[in-house]
Amino acid sequence: MNLLELINNNYIVSLIFASAILILLIWNIILSVSLVRARGKYKKMMRGSSNKNLEQMMADYMSNIDTTVGRIDLLNQEMVHLKEQTDRCIQKFNIIRYNAFAEAGSDLSYSIAMLDNYNNGAIITSIYGRNETVTYAKPVENGASRYPLSVEEELVLDRCIKSRR
Repeated sequence: MNLLELINNNYIVSLIFASAILILLIWNIILSVSLVRARGKYKKMMRGSSNKNLEQMMADYMSNIDTTVGRIDLLNQEMVHLKEQTDRCIQKFNIIRYNAFAEAGSDLSYSIAMLDNYNNGAIITSIYGRNETVTYAKPVENGASRYPLSVEEELVLDRCIKSRR
């Protein structure tokens, strides 16, 4: 008895073979779809590779990453250096105008406070009088001056320290 006669005579065996063929057909379709997707991803990954192998491409990418990390480190160092420099520049500024002498007229006298990020800097004051004008500067270190300050100078210094950049 050959295989064809066995299949024709036995209904269950033919049903099993038909089911197996159907399952294999579905499995073949699933694998074909997976293969098409994998090829698409592979082509996307290998785009612009000019016949390089995958190992060479990965080595090139790692080299590029190392170069980029080096550049980022350099930029971070430069940024820290620039921050250190700008912290020492004038960050805060305040001015107050006032009338130092009643007979002088309007608010022609002034005090200006200029401070860096560490509250170091100077106060410049100009006192206007009818016959003369006097201008002077007082250094400020850590938010205080070693010279006595007038009420206006203390006020402008306090405002300047409390101001935000």
